[in-house]
Amino acid sequence: MKKEFSKRHYQIGESIKRTLSKIFMEGKFEHKIKNLFSVVEVVPSRGFESAVVYISAIDASKNKELVQKLNEITSEIRYELANNSELRSTPTLIFKLDTTLDYAQRIEDILNSDEVKKDLEDL
Repeated sequence: MKKEFSKRHYQIGESIKRTLSKIFMEGKFEHKIKNLFSVVEVVPSRGFESAVVYISAIDASKNKELVQKLNEITSEIRYELANNSELRSTPTLIFKLDTTLDYAQRIEDILNSDEVKKDLEDL
């Protein structure tokens, strides 16, 4: 069952997302992170003490390295977030890959499979 969050959760998540995107676009961590990526979504925890940051990398072959590097320098990123946002407290950041496109591709492959096509023809 999907967790329902309040409007405030959504607003804080979007605020963090915009601020992080701005920080990364300014190139503050360019010397440490070589991959191009985008911040897809930020999901804060109920008490706002942490937030999961979902990212999508351009070069999919280095996804694990990218997430590992981001999680290694999370304290530096958090410091920049605190200095560039108006949040009362800055959450601990946890970076994860956004797997939405992989999931959508898997569903599309299933729908295009011969078994499903045969079942649809029988209707």
